[in-house]
Amino acid sequence: MAADTREEASPKRPEPENLNGNISARKDETYETFNKRLPNANVIPGGTTNTAGGRPKDVGLVEAAKTVHLEDFRNIHKIPCVRDSLLTGILSGFGLGGVRAVLGASLPKASNWAVGAFCISSFVMYEYCHYQRRTEKAGMKRAVEILDSKKVEREEKMQAAREARRKAKEEADKLVEEEERKKKLKGWKFW
Repeated sequence: MAADTREEASPKRPEPENLNGNISARKDETYETFNKRLPNANVIPGGTTNTAGGRPKDVGLVEAAKTVHLEDFRNIHKIPCVRDSLLTGILSGFGLGGVRAVLGASLPKASNWAVGAFCISSFVMYEYCHYQRRTEKAGMKRAVEILDSKKVEREEKMQAAREARRKAKEEADKLVEEEERKKKLKGWKFW
């Protein structure tokens, strides 16, 4: 029977030392080991978390560039808040760069100011828009919760009113039956 090659090919992983926050001394220095990383609980005996048996691939710039597609740029306007933030950035960059150019700054310096204003204002507007969306979402969630609770309360009140009407009708029916029974007994004579 064949042995598992992963266990033989990779060296044993060293056991972590002193992971419970004890003070240890090394080279006449005393320090706490609170920030030491704990070993991964999902590591298999081969020393990797890849259950297929190999080592995970190293990701580089080329692999990252392969994940960017032209469709990402064609649909950028559909991402929430991007359109507003880019328009704000373009306007502020154009405005600040134009003002710097009119005030006598050199063209490269005015362009740098324009690009900086574009980047900063786009970022700030994007974050502000997301903040507004989060608060609106939280408000809507709260409103839905309130509406649901009111709906439950209204249904409970309606159920209680139905029960009260049903009981009142049953009592009225009982009274009518009782009166009819009494009339029958009055009208019947034993001879």
